[in-house]
Amino acid sequence: MRIKTPLQVCKAGDDKTKYDPPSFQGALIERDGVTDELTAAERIHNNRNVSKFVALFTNLDLLITNLAELRVLECRGCGLRRINTQTYHLLPYLAHLDLGNNQMQFIASDEFRDLKRLHTLKLDGNQLPVVLEKTFVRQQELKYLCLARNRLAKITNTAFLNLSSLVDLDIGYNKLDRIEMVALQHVADTLQRLVISGNAFTSSVIKNILTTAYNVRDLGIAHMNLRQLPRGFVPDRVRKLNVSSNNLTELGVAALPRQLTELDASNNKLTGLEEALVFRVEDLRRAILGANPWQCSACRMGAAVLRANRTDSLKNLTCASPKKLHGRSLSTLRSEELTACKNSGDEDAASSLSDNKVSLAVGITSLLAFLIVCIIFVVCSCMRRRARNSVREQKRIAEMQENSLDHPIAIFAKGEISFKFPLDLTERKVSVSTIDEIKKDTQTLPNGTGI
Repeated sequence: MRIKTPLQVCKAGDDKTKYDPPSFQGALIERDGVTDELTAAERIHNNRNVSKFVALFTNLDLLITNLAELRVLECRGCGLRRINTQTYHLLPYLAHLDLGNNQMQFIASDEFRDLKRLHTLKLDGNQLPVVLEKTFVRQQELKYLCLARNRLAKITNTAFLNLSSLVDLDIGYNKLDRIEMVALQHVADTLQRLVISGNAFTSSVIKNILTTAYNVRDLGIAHMNLRQLPRGFVPDRVRKLNVSSNNLTELGVAALPRQLTELDASNNKLTGLEEALVFRVEDLRRAILGANPWQCSACRMGAAVLRANRTDSLKNLTCASPKKLHGRSLSTLRSEELTACKNSGDEDAASSLSDNKVSLAVGITSLLAFLIVCIIFVVCSCMRRRARNSVREQKRIAEMQENSLDHPIAIFAKGEISFKFPLDLTERKVSVSTIDEIKKDTQTLPNGTGI
């Protein structure tokens, strides 16, 4: 496999040599006799040729000096597990590197040592577990760094050392539950956009991060299970705020930063918009409030309905309750259709009572089922025990019968002698003789001996 010089590109089938201007405009890759052309000035896009192009770098015998002018390299979803670090030695002027959505599991601390002019680095969608110390120490011109959707559980203290130009940092949707503030201090002066969404940070950790990164203007804290947004939690300097996909039930005007221009509070548990918040939303350049369970009552959404047709952010909101207004957008509602606060409360109370009755019925049914199962278990246990006792009693009776006097041999059962019965149970006859008879018998003995 080899790559021909871009300054002397010879297309397949041409008899003449084509000379390009002295800037990288394209290249021909020849592999197994098949020639493919890579085009686009100073840019290689993600297509079927990219994998072939990157495959060239794995051969250390190739000296691709003609790529010195390459500025942009994108290879998303190429299935890359690792790139030889000496590859980057061939691309000294590379400014944009996109290796997202691959299968890279490790990045050495000196991985990008030769890419000193890098401005953008995208490593999202890989399987990186950690950012080692001084990984980007030579990328002093780096402005955008994306490490989202990896498996990061740790960011070392000096991971961002020397990133003196970093403006945008995305570490969202990893497995981080804490981060040392020292790591962020290296980029605190220049960092303006920070995304930490989808991590397991607690509210106190988030507060510390915002205090350390004191120049952040664009903040992403979505998917973090936030239940409330206290006043002063988000600094007033923040202009773009993403708090979507949390568990917020209320959103007050006091919780919003003073300089806010864009807000995404979609997919929470917000049920109403107070009048002051409606006016604030109208002043925003962009606001996303959809996918919330809005309760269309006069006290909760009255101001929003009145001004729905004046703001695009409000007119497409849909009611979740009451049932008669479910699915209706605010732009189609009139104030007369809104449920009164009192009636709404009564309806909610009735709905709550109905839910309680259903829950009570379910609980009683479950209890009865449990009692029935317990009774059946007890009965079965008693029957089994009775059966075992009956079998045991029958065995005991049989053993007693075997050990009775009608079975003398049982006396010596199990190799033991029982002294409860005489050893000789056969019937014997005992004769009784007088002294005179005994003397008479001794006199008649052949040897004539006596007593």
